[in-house]
Amino acid sequence: MDKWTNFEDSIFILNIRIRMIRDMIILNADPGLFLGKTIDDLSFIDLCHESLLASLKNNGRLIERNEQLYNLSESERIFCEILDGLSHGENVFASALDQVMKETVSGIRNRSFERRNSIEDIVVESNNSNIEPVVSYDELHELLSG
Repeated sequence: MDKWTNFEDSIFILNIRIRMIRDMIILNADPGLFLGKTIDDLSFIDLCHESLLASLKNNGRLIERNEQLYNLSESERIFCEILDGLSHGENVFASALDQVMKETVSGIRNRSFERRNSIEDIVVESNNSNIEPVVSYDELHELLSG
Protein backbone atom coordinates (compact mmCIF):
# COMPACT_ATOMS: atom_id res chain seq x y z
CA MET A 1 0.00 0.00 0.00
CA ASP A 2 1.01 3.58 -0.47
CA LYS A 3 2.38 5.63 2.41
CA TRP A 4 -0.93 7.47 2.75
CA THR A 5 -4.11 5.44 2.75
CA ASN A 6 -7.64 6.77 2.91
CA PHE A 7 -8.99 3.98 5.09
CA GLU A 8 -12.54 5.28 5.25
CA ASP A 9 -12.96 5.50 1.46
CA SER A 10 -11.21 2.17 0.86
CA ILE A 11 -13.45 0.36 3.34
CA PHE A 12 -16.52 2.10 1.88
CA ILE A 13 -15.65 0.88 -1.63
CA LEU A 14 -15.05 -2.66 -0.37
CA ASN A 15 -18.44 -2.57 1.35
CA ILE A 16 -20.08 -1.61 -1.94
CA ARG A 17 -18.42 -4.60 -3.61
CA ILE A 18 -19.53 -6.87 -0.76
CA ARG A 19 -23.13 -5.66 -1.02
CA MET A 20 -23.03 -6.19 -4.78
CA ILE A 21 -22.03 -9.83 -4.26
CA ARG A 22 -24.70 -10.25 -1.59
CA ASP A 23 -27.36 -8.80 -3.91
CA MET A 24 -26.24 -10.99 -6.79
CA ILE A 25 -26.60 -14.08 -4.61
CA ILE A 26 -30.01 -12.97 -3.32
CA LEU A 27 -31.21 -12.36 -6.89
CA ASN A 28 -30.03 -15.84 -7.92
CA ALA A 29 -27.92 -14.56 -10.79
CA ASP A 30 -26.74 -17.23 -13.21
CA PRO A 31 -23.68 -18.92 -11.63
CA GLY A 32 -22.53 -19.96 -15.09
CA LEU A 33 -21.94 -16.30 -15.88
CA PHE A 34 -20.92 -14.90 -12.50
CA LEU A 35 -19.46 -17.61 -10.27
CA GLY A 36 -15.83 -17.40 -11.44
CA LYS A 37 -15.79 -13.61 -11.21
CA THR A 38 -17.46 -13.77 -7.79
CA ILE A 39 -14.74 -16.09 -6.44
CA ASP A 40 -12.12 -13.69 -7.86
CA ASP A 41 -13.91 -10.77 -6.18
CA LEU A 42 -14.00 -12.62 -2.85
CA SER A 43 -10.25 -13.23 -3.09
CA PHE A 44 -9.67 -9.57 -3.98
CA ILE A 45 -11.72 -8.37 -0.99
CA ASP A 46 -9.84 -10.83 1.24
CA LEU A 47 -6.49 -9.39 0.12
CA CYS A 48 -7.70 -5.81 0.55
CA HIS A 49 -8.97 -6.49 4.06
CA GLU A 50 -5.64 -8.10 4.93
CA SER A 51 -3.70 -5.14 3.56
CA LEU A 52 -5.86 -2.57 5.35
CA LEU A 53 -5.54 -4.43 8.64
CA ALA A 54 -1.76 -4.63 8.29
CA SER A 55 -1.61 -0.88 7.65
CA LEU A 56 -3.81 -0.11 10.64
CA LYS A 57 -1.76 -2.44 12.87
CA ASN A 58 1.43 -0.64 11.91
CA ASN A 59 -0.05 2.83 12.31
CA GLY A 60 -0.62 3.14 16.06
CA ARG A 61 -0.64 6.94 15.96
CA LEU A 62 -3.44 7.29 13.42
CA ILE A 63 -5.96 9.64 15.00
CA GLU A 64 -9.07 7.72 13.91
CA ARG A 65 -7.47 4.30 14.14
CA ASN A 66 -10.06 2.67 16.41
CA GLU A 67 -12.90 4.06 14.28
CA GLN A 68 -11.33 2.60 11.14
CA LEU A 69 -10.70 -0.70 12.93
CA TYR A 70 -14.39 -0.75 13.83
CA ASN A 71 -15.33 -0.01 10.19
CA LEU A 72 -13.03 -2.79 9.00
CA SER A 73 -14.46 -5.20 11.58
CA GLU A 74 -18.00 -4.40 10.45
CA SER A 75 -16.96 -4.93 6.82
CA GLU A 76 -15.45 -8.29 7.81
CA ARG A 77 -18.69 -9.25 9.62
CA ILE A 78 -20.80 -8.65 6.50
CA PHE A 79 -18.16 -10.39 4.38
CA CYS A 80 -18.32 -13.45 6.69
CA GLU A 81 -22.10 -13.59 6.34
CA ILE A 82 -21.74 -13.86 2.57
CA LEU A 83 -19.01 -16.48 2.89
CA ASP A 84 -21.15 -18.49 5.33
CA GLY A 85 -24.05 -18.28 2.88
CA LEU A 86 -21.84 -19.62 0.12
CA SER A 87 -20.41 -22.37 2.31
CA HIS A 88 -23.63 -23.55 3.93
CA GLY A 89 -26.41 -21.85 2.02
CA GLU A 90 -29.02 -23.23 -0.28
CA ASN A 91 -28.71 -20.60 -3.00
CA VAL A 92 -27.76 -21.34 -6.60
CA PHE A 93 -24.21 -20.07 -6.05
CA ALA A 94 -23.61 -22.37 -3.09
CA SER A 95 -24.86 -25.37 -5.03
CA ALA A 96 -22.69 -24.46 -8.04
CA LEU A 97 -19.40 -24.45 -6.08
CA ASP A 98 -17.03 -27.27 -6.91
CA GLN A 99 -14.70 -28.73 -4.25
CA VAL A 100 -11.82 -26.34 -5.04
CA MET A 101 -14.14 -23.33 -4.84
CA LYS A 102 -15.57 -24.58 -1.53
CA GLU A 103 -12.05 -24.85 -0.13
CA THR A 104 -11.23 -21.36 -1.41
CA VAL A 105 -14.34 -19.89 0.20
CA SER A 106 -13.64 -21.76 3.43
CA GLY A 107 -10.06 -20.45 3.55
CA ILE A 108 -11.23 -16.89 2.94
CA ARG A 109 -13.88 -17.27 5.67
CA ASN A 110 -11.27 -18.55 8.15
CA ARG A 111 -8.90 -15.65 7.39
CA SER A 112 -11.75 -13.17 7.76
CA PHE A 113 -12.66 -14.64 11.15
CA GLU A 114 -9.00 -14.44 12.25
CA ARG A 115 -8.82 -10.80 11.16
CA ARG A 116 -11.92 -9.94 13.19
CA ASN A 117 -10.31 -11.52 16.26
CA SER A 118 -7.10 -9.64 15.55
CA ILE A 119 -8.99 -6.35 15.25
CA GLU A 120 -10.68 -6.99 18.58
CA ASP A 121 -7.29 -7.66 20.19
CA ILE A 122 -5.80 -4.48 18.73
CA VAL A 123 -8.69 -2.33 20.00
CA VAL A 124 -8.49 -3.84 23.49
CA GLU A 125 -4.72 -3.36 23.55
CA SER A 126 -5.08 0.21 22.28
CA ASN A 127 -7.67 1.05 24.93
CA ASN A 128 -5.49 -0.41 27.67
CA SER A 129 -2.27 1.32 26.64
CA ASN A 130 -1.23 4.67 28.01
CA ILE A 131 -1.10 7.04 25.13
CA GLU A 132 1.42 9.78 25.68
CA PRO A 133 0.20 13.25 24.86
CA VAL A 134 1.25 14.74 21.57
CA VAL A 135 1.95 18.05 23.30
CA SER A 136 3.27 18.00 26.86
CA TYR A 137 1.75 20.11 29.59
CA ASP A 138 4.76 22.48 29.59
CA GLU A 139 4.61 22.89 25.82
CA LEU A 140 0.88 23.57 25.94
CA HIS A 141 1.34 26.12 28.73
CA GLU A 142 4.09 27.84 26.72
CA LEU A 143 1.93 27.92 23.58
CA LEU A 144 -1.11 29.35 25.39
CA SER A 145 0.76 31.94 27.44
CA GLY A 146 2.65 33.40 24.48
